[in-house]
Amino acid sequence: MSTYAELRGKVALITGATKGIGRGIAEKLAALGVRLVLNYSADEAAAAATHQALADVGADYLLVKADMASPAAITQLFVQALQHFGQLDIVVANAGIELIEKPVLDTTEADFDNVFNLNVKGTFFVLQQAARHLSYGGRLVLISSTMSIHPDAGAAVYAASKAASKLFVDVLAKELGVRQISVNSVMPGIIDHAGVITDQSESVKQQMRAGSPFNRLGTPADVAKVVAFLASDEGTFVHGHHLMVNGGSIH
Repeated sequence: MSTYAELRGKVALITGATKGIGRGIAEKLAALGVRLVLNYSADEAAAAATHQALADVGADYLLVKADMASPAAITQLFVQALQHFGQLDIVVANAGIELIEKPVLDTTEADFDNVFNLNVKGTFFVLQQAARHLSYGGRLVLISSTMSIHPDAGAAVYAASKAASKLFVDVLAKELGVRQISVNSVMPGIIDHAGVITDQSESVKQQMRAGSPFNRLGTPADVAKVVAFLASDEGTFVHGHHLMVNGGSIH
């Protein structure tokens, strides 16, 4: 059974790394001995909590505040990562705006731009920097969403943004294979963490749980395990795929 020992000492950059799925990935990779560059955009309390949690386990990490909707800030994030660690082996593009349900008829131009500026433009430039700086044989993982293929009513802009970023993976898989860099996306279903899900009533949560044969919601740890697999030698030949992590949820 693999222990992913080959990951020890490698360097991973994770965007949106101090809450929810991003933090779960950070904690999983830290436990495997990966050195981390962790990005956050605004929430100082979440950043402080992540800082403390990783310090408590002796992780080697750099915490960087940067707006992932800004190409200039994205470029500087990668510069800081390389200056600090001298290499970059894994990039997890996780930063994004969570699902905000709003019918098409109620969606404003500001709503559209807010989602696309981060989920599409920002993600593109994170992936571009990753493609530019990843080591030979590196790993590039995009955190997408099952909404990109099974959209719900009220999710037109969000789902479209995730579908667009998924296509970036399809193209980069063709462009980066020559450098033995694997490129994949992970598409979580409903993940139970602070934010959208915790604001729902218990009856709504039960309906969400009932959508999976496991009768539970996913957790950040469920997603993190898949990312660790893709980052490891076990995932070397998994390339250009979009892996659903949704407990077989019915759409």
